[in-house]
Amino acid sequence: MNKRTFVRFVSFFSAAILIAFGMYVKESRKSGRYRQIIENGYAGAFDELSSSLNDISANLIKITYVSAPKQMASYASEIYSQAQLAKGALYKLPTGENDLSTVYKFLSQVGNYTLSVSKDVISGKGITDKQRDELKSLSGAAKAITEAIEQSNMDYNNPEYWADEIEGKVKNSLDKKNLGSALDELESNLSDYPTLIYDGPYSDHILEKNPLMTANAREFSKTQAQEVAVTVTGDKSIEYSGMQNGKIECYRFGNSNVTATVSKAGGYAVYMRKSRTVGDHELTYEKMIEKAKRYLEDIGFQNMVDTYYFTDAGICVINFAYLDGQTVCYTDLIKVGVAVDNGEIMLLETVGYLTNHTLRAFEGLSATADEARAAVSDLLTVENTAVALIPTNGGGEVRCYEFTCKDAEGTDIMIYVNAKNLDVEQIYILLKTDGGTLVK
Repeated sequence: MNKRTFVRFVSFFSAAILIAFGMYVKESRKSGRYRQIIENGYAGAFDELSSSLNDISANLIKITYVSAPKQMASYASEIYSQAQLAKGALYKLPTGENDLSTVYKFLSQVGNYTLSVSKDVISGKGITDKQRDELKSLSGAAKAITEAIEQSNMDYNNPEYWADEIEGKVKNSLDKKNLGSALDELESNLSDYPTLIYDGPYSDHILEKNPLMTANAREFSKTQAQEVAVTVTGDKSIEYSGMQNGKIECYRFGNSNVTATVSKAGGYAVYMRKSRTVGDHELTYEKMIEKAKRYLEDIGFQNMVDTYYFTDAGICVINFAYLDGQTVCYTDLIKVGVAVDNGEIMLLETVGYLTNHTLRAFEGLSATADEARAAVSDLLTVENTAVALIPTNGGGEVRCYEFTCKDAEGTDIMIYVNAKNLDVEQIYILLKTDGGTLVK
């Protein structure tokens, strides 16, 4: 090798090293920026979680001192809304293999219990001393969870340690003796915001049920699941942030504005929540129904019909049930939240549907609607008749004739008559509020 060739070789080699080094520095800085963005997102979610729990604790105390139905409904809706925000924040945080089941269960059930108390007040029963004590116990639990989270060492590099530390502190700090009576009450109040009818996806026996849709379904990769999450959120910038364990194991994706989970088995969208300030109410309920239904069809959920709704904090949350031929399956529920200002889809929850949906192959009805109608009191005027599948308290389901009625005072009453033996399975009183429909 002559001198000129050697010099040229050294020059090229040096340039290659400099280019490689430059690329390394660039990628390191880029990686650092991404890491900073992710950690900033974690910090924001952490603050949101803590703030929401503080608000829940404070509002649970306030609600014990109100008696007016309108105030009670307002506080109950606010507590549920804060619980949803807290759950959304938890979805954004790294938890590793720990599913924070105690915290999730509390957040899922505290709103249910508060709304059940609210229903009693709205229906004229008033709030009892026992309920006040239970609300105070729930407030103490929220405070204990807040303190446990704030005192935990947030370690983004070791999510298993962080999540395990929180779960341990929460379990040790909750007053289970007092809290237990309040949460046990939920077993006889299978209701969940926003519709409170046939909607208890967070009650204990549902939490323990193995989801039918994900059983034996093929496994999706993280990349495949992210494609689903992008479709559901409409946001291409979302990043993978960890696994979500539980009865439905999920991949979790998100950024500072949105969170989504997709099931590992089957690749189903399980949860999606966006966070932004919603403007003034601009859309009609019919228009929001149209947008929500089109959204469900676009992401693969067909034959869904709207049932009831509730509006809070600028989000109209609509319950959709699966329509199997002529039978409305209230067991197979999906919630869709629509922004009242521009119709943006802000919320999706499919746990009820994924847990219960299956091909049922219904037989023909053994009794006629007229035969079933004979079981309805003569004091009620039947305005509409349908066929519905409703859940039983034991976790099963029964096919019924659904009669929408009015009493002499104009109160809306729902009567469900077993389509086989003509027994009355359920009677519900519909309580109309400014925000939607509650059921007693």
